[in-house]
Amino acid sequence: MKLVYCAHCDAVSALANLERDVCRTCGRTAVPVVIPRPWQYWAAIAVILAGTGVILVTNFPDLLARFLVILPFLGIGLVFSTWGMRISKGRALEAGRARQTEDDEE
Repeated sequence: MKLVYCAHCDAVSALANLERDVCRTCGRTAVPVVIPRPWQYWAAIAVILAGTGVILVTNFPDLLARFLVILPFLGIGLVFSTWGMRISKGRALEAGRARQTEDDEE
């Protein structure tokens, strides 16, 4: 996943790595913004891996029981990943605006 900033509409778009750098809002060319992943990203991965570990360690014969065990882990992982995406987009917006201000000053 990569984040791109569009100076025209002042928006950040999340794109797949192989997608062209264009804004999802207006379709114009956007600038890639590289920021470190927040801790919420890593927490989401850890929670989902912990849920997978619990499923592998316990030996539930019933598929429904396995699903009910992993469901809370998936929900918590989704909360962390959504939270991390909001933080990443906010940081990318700040970095894109700062870069745009630097370009305007030159």
